[in-house]
Amino acid sequence: MIQYIVTGLIILLIIYFYLKTIKDTESFENSLPTLDSSCFVHLFDNNGSKLNIVLVSKPFGSDKDYKLYLNNINKYKYLGITSYMEFPHKPTNPQDNYKIDTTSAETSSNAYNLEMYFKICEGWLHCFKDPIMYLPSDKPQLLLSESDFIDYNRIKPDNKVVKEFDFLYSCPKVNKDSTCNDWVSFNKNWELAYKCLPILCKKFKLKGLLIGRDECTLPEGCEEYITTTGWLDYNTNIKQYNRCKFIFVPNVIDASPRVLTEALSSNLPCLVNNNILGGWKYVNKNTGELFNDENDITKSLTLLLDNMKNNTYQPREYIINNYGPVNSGKKLKQFLADNFKDKININMNDIEYVTIRHQFKDYKN
Repeated sequence: MIQYIVTGLIILLIIYFYLKTIKDTESFENSLPTLDSSCFVHLFDNNGSKLNIVLVSKPFGSDKDYKLYLNNINKYKYLGITSYMEFPHKPTNPQDNYKIDTTSAETSSNAYNLEMYFKICEGWLHCFKDPIMYLPSDKPQLLLSESDFIDYNRIKPDNKVVKEFDFLYSCPKVNKDSTCNDWVSFNKNWELAYKCLPILCKKFKLKGLLIGRDECTLPEGCEEYITTTGWLDYNTNIKQYNRCKFIFVPNVIDASPRVLTEALSSNLPCLVNNNILGGWKYVNKNTGELFNDENDITKSLTLLLDNMKNNTYQPREYIINNYGPVNSGKKLKQFLADNFKDKININMNDIEYVTIRHQFKDYKN
């Protein structure tokens, strides 16, 4: 009888501590606030639970962002992700004006503070070919971008749509009142695109769809080959890939070119600037070709068109096999488990992958 009582008590204690652990975990997760700023990217496991790891994705734009970081320093561990031009280095877009008030015990300067980002970020997810040029060598690093988490189940080819255009170039204005040379046009390298368009249109007689270039001056002789649009909402924008045969990406100061993985998911091959900060890793024998400027684009474009005729490229298959929330999320989970396992609020052995924002919702590989 005593044996049964002891056994029963042990079982009750096990149940009690199990339920207490669940309650404590739920309480901890519920205590994690959402950092409501474009500077921060939240992480979730495949079950939708929020991790106590948050990514710093761009420079703090104001003292409010900096205080948001400080006020949650005991609730979150901060890692960096290179999604915004040359960040963590000061962005070179001339229309950015980062003079940040980071007044604290550490600094009283309102100048851009590179060392601050190096200090507060305990590791880095990056896009760079040569990370040593941009990141501290004493912090864990992983070649991983936000654009790696492309939802290819949502963005996919529609064979019912007629291919009206040979190529697509996306360069939307900041807003309807912007000029044709605004913040976006610098990042999307409209200057180089303008130099290359005569080669694509006049030399190769290719028809192009230019997203966001309405009312912008086109190179002489290109008008008959080019169709432009104004600003498009996201759902309308992603449908444009199906109207085109390949994507043209002359961008350089672009760390996480989602337009590129969206196009590849739509099964469009790509012609990409070899000097792009991030996105170079998506370009290979399965997806497309690289070029440097208007002086060598003819060679790369010729190869691209020849390979397209021979159905050499399989861009969507490449994306499905290598990227997306699950594939990229498994890489992220392993990186976190290898470097920060003891600091995470979730048992990494109990989850399949980690993803960004709310991409865990209803996602199936």
